[in-house]
Amino acid sequence: MRVGVIGVGQAGGRIADLLTYHSLWGRHQGIVPFALAVNSAQADLLGLKTISKKDRILVGQTVVKGHGVGLNRKVGAKVAKHGLHTVMHSITEKVIHHVDAFMVVAGLGGGTGSGGAPVVISKLRQVYEEPIYFVGIVPSEDEGKLMAMNAIECLQEVDGLVNGILLFDNDVWKKEGLPLETSYSIMNHELVKPLPLMLGAGETENERVGIKVIDASDIINSWEGFSYIGYSEMKAKKTGDRFLFFKKKSSLDQLSPAMRCYTAVRNAATLRLTGECDIKKAKRALMIIAGPPDELNMEGFSQAKSWLESAISTPEVRGGDCPIRGWDSVAGVVMLSGYTEIPRLGVTINSVKIPESLRGAPAGNPRGSGRARQEAD
Repeated sequence: MRVGVIGVGQAGGRIADLLTYHSLWGRHQGIVPFALAVNSAQADLLGLKTISKKDRILVGQTVVKGHGVGLNRKVGAKVAKHGLHTVMHSITEKVIHHVDAFMVVAGLGGGTGSGGAPVVISKLRQVYEEPIYFVGIVPSEDEGKLMAMNAIECLQEVDGLVNGILLFDNDVWKKEGLPLETSYSIMNHELVKPLPLMLGAGETENERVGIKVIDASDIINSWEGFSYIGYSEMKAKKTGDRFLFFKKKSSLDQLSPAMRCYTAVRNAATLRLTGECDIKKAKRALMIIAGPPDELNMEGFSQAKSWLESAISTPEVRGGDCPIRGWDSVAGVVMLSGYTEIPRLGVTINSVKIPESLRGAPAGNPRGSGRARQEAD
């Protein structure tokens, strides 16, 4: 599945940058035909490494002079509207017929991301017929009530405009005791890690595809409502290890190929999801097993799929394999979708309401500065 990626705000831009890197240099090349980074803070755009400079769009220069909007999502929406013509012009210059869907990425708590993403999504919905997916980073509880309010209001505005929303909860993945920049970088990589495998599973790579093929239509039919994605990786048994009788074996080494595949999927669905959710409430699921062709065991695939069908609320599970020659691991990717609530934020899709505990949160400043502002946007 090939997606045109638009990152809005600092978090969105960094994640779009990582996805672009994987598309250019990773195992699944070409999954991102184009990527744009849209921001009101010039410093954030300069910090990107992969997205070309002509695809980094600075908006709101006359309003905030390249310094960002802080946590004020109303100003974020205003500057996005001012720069919308430039954004859409950049998209029309791309080869759109190579794109199966659009993916808009943003931090839900910041001003530029939460205010600007709905503006971009609304315009995409007016112009294009391709599916639109939203990847939203949920602020952690200790990031404050204002950021939680921004998240809820952003979800209110995109509700009904997108085909599905993939959530990444900072509260689940934040790393205590690390420098702020390091912690955010780790979380961004954890979010991006499963996406190339999911998007690239059905794309041809030197004419090698899986036996059970996952393609764009499977992803589109599996991704609805609020969704979470999980990734788990286990070292595969190397050929050379079979002859090292004196080598001490760990419990993982002793797993059969079938059990290795089954365990990778189960761990991805229960231990490594991008947010806390009740697996029993998922309405749809997508699973992928990736690794060396000799390690992709049919028995393990069938057991994993049967377990997942019994674990979610319906038996609607799509699954496939992704052979990767030369890889030394077996990975499981699981996306659970069809959720209608985010309990921590008190959000229900199709009727997103603001919890009483968050009413009266202070308004953000129209201008922001410093690292705290940059991480929020």
